[in-house]
Amino acid sequence: MSSATAPAPPPLPQPGSAGAARRGAHGALVQRVGLVAAVRLTAAAGPVRFAVDLVTEAPRPGRVSTGGERLRLVWIGQRRIPGIEAGRWLRIEGFLSEHDDLPTVFNPRYELLAGAPHDPRS
Repeated sequence: MSSATAPAPPPLPQPGSAGAARRGAHGALVQRVGLVAAVRLTAAAGPVRFAVDLVTEAPRPGRVSTGGERLRLVWIGQRRIPGIEAGRWLRIEGFLSEHDDLPTVFNPRYELLAGAPHDPRS
């Protein structure tokens, strides 16, 4: 019997590590705090799902886009989730995948935050 062991696989990015979504770490657990930048509506005859785009940095005054990371969040089987709307801050956790060439988290756990991350109420 050989005592040689197989080499360990390379480590996955740590949950919440900066840039995990940008590196395409499929299947990595990610944790983010971000702003709902857009709500995606689906046709009534289409699949039942609720999708939003989450950005990790709010746009600066006078700017349309952010310099932060963008994730698509999709809840399967939901047409709407009360409290989740454009402009709302969320804390999310879930497993990263890629769908339509976008980093996507399906059915993430989420927490509604009271305001921006620097807001003492959040």
